[in-house]
Amino acid sequence: MTPNENDILTLRSMVEESVSRKMKTPADFQFLTGVIQERCKETLGVTTLKRIWGYIDGYDTTRYSTLSVLARCVGFHDWDDFCENHNRAGESSNMVLGRALNAASLDVGDCVNISWSPDRRVQLEHLGNERFEVLRSENSKLKPGDTFHCTCFILGEPLYLDNFVRGANPPTLFVVGNKGGLTEVRRKRE
Repeated sequence: MTPNENDILTLRSMVEESVSRKMKTPADFQFLTGVIQERCKETLGVTTLKRIWGYIDGYDTTRYSTLSVLARCVGFHDWDDFCENHNRAGESSNMVLGRALNAASLDVGDCVNISWSPDRRVQLEHLGNERFEVLRSENSKLKPGDTFHCTCFILGEPLYLDNFVRGANPPTLFVVGNKGGLTEVRRKRE
């Protein structure tokens, strides 16, 4: 099946919705490679993703295998499955995202309690602009004072912490809840 430009645009939109992030900067594409690696156990290069999104000029065609990886990232079997069924996917995507807490809905100073297996509990404070600081941590590698950027907390999904900073270390991507995702997401105003 030859890729249709409208289907590719739809796939790009669904990928952005599933990661709660628009692909606008090099850091966004780097973040997306980490999400794809975590979800699909496959690697797509940053340059390949930039070409698909039109961020840089590149080839006129996109490989079937590349489109299939992106389709799997949003819950389809492969590119053909996506093309045949993406119009019906809206309801199931919304059900997953319905159990989410978007950082944009938080006020500065709001706290978020998150948990994941086995017995990990962390309290975060929203610093504004989708930035968070760890206040308390039990049984987790996260430490009080760590900061990161996060757009959305989704129950049952791993949490991707972008621009994760500890002390004077350079920013990195950090993932929590790899197995089973978050078991608790609770907003708490203080």
